[in-house]
Amino acid sequence: MNWENQFKKFFAQEGLELSGCNIFIFREDGIPMYGVYKNLDRNAVGALMAGSWQAANALSGFIQGSKEEIFRFSFDTAERGIYILPFSIKKTAFLLGVIFQGQVNPGLIKSKMRQMLERLLQHVEKIKEETPMPQREKFLFDEISDREIDRLFSFERK
Repeated sequence: MNWENQFKKFFAQEGLELSGCNIFIFREDGIPMYGVYKNLDRNAVGALMAGSWQAANALSGFIQGSKEEIFRFSFDTAERGIYILPFSIKKTAFLLGVIFQGQVNPGLIKSKMRQMLERLLQHVEKIKEETPMPQREKFLFDEISDREIDRLFSFERK
């Protein structure tokens, strides 16, 4: 499935509630999947966010506790910062991130991001349920035997 298009569709329907924020979705390796970029290099942001997440995740290995807990990455002051939330779809890991500045209440931004992620995951779940398996209308070969297939792909010439 083309997740890039699905993310665009979700945000077009959802609308962005976070004015003055740069919102991103990256694969865990930093490849951009979706973003609202205001004067930022999306590839640089993706690489830096993914690297920051991976470093923080590695450091979290030193923390005793359940491995089932979902960590979040937050680096902020009273008015600006970065917030990263991990999520997975069909065993593919993604990062939902925001860079914000000039905010009165960073806690509200983080809360809205968690709510946004929850709605995004609900949206994705509906897509998985509604997407039927494509049925082929036409095949390359209508009737072909195993013997004919073997002959097509064998290196032996007769």
